[in-house]
Amino acid sequence: MEEIEKGAIEKLVSILPWEKDLLEINVYYKGEDIILPPGKKELFYKTGGNNQRAGRIPLTLQIKINGNFYKRIRINSRVLVTQDVVKTIRSVRKGEMISSDNIQLETIQTERPWKNALTSTDLAIGFEAGRNLPVGKILTAKFIKKPALVSRGDKILILAEKGSMKITAPGILKEDGFEGAMVQVLNIESKKVIYGRIMDANTVKVTF
Repeated sequence: MEEIEKGAIEKLVSILPWEKDLLEINVYYKGEDIILPPGKKELFYKTGGNNQRAGRIPLTLQIKINGNFYKRIRINSRVLVTQDVVKTIRSVRKGEMISSDNIQLETIQTERPWKNALTSTDLAIGFEAGRNLPVGKILTAKFIKKPALVSRGDKILILAEKGSMKITAPGILKEDGFEGAMVQVLNIESKKVIYGRIMDANTVKVTF
């Protein structure tokens, strides 16, 4: 049975998308003892077609002796994945800045690995919460956003360039935005609302 368990673990390690040292795999067989006849044995493992990546993963083992089918048995396994994740250590309100005071890096073992979980506090610090975050929340990129570089109502310079020609006009922002974002801005001179890309805290660039 030890050989069968070892083979099942090797099969899972080969197909799962995790590094071997991040996995804890336990294999269970609930059935009568398997006594194989003499001869050349071959073990073929198959998993279900659900593409499960962790948790309880069933396997089917087909045993051949001297090239001939001998037995098929079902094996159960439990797979835990070790992940580094960023968690909140206190509640964070929507719009509040993320800092080392409200998050920390934790190593967890789980049957349900987090997709896109942040793996370093550096990926979150300096951003703001995009929603209310309770204590113990694992952070992904969708929970945070870049802080606004400019705010609605700010006065800003509208810049339009084409070749060597450069045109500027005063404007007022109609919405918050961060560097590189497209925002609405009111051209004070023409009274028209146009779209431009935020270049820095003082400039919006438009195309024409």
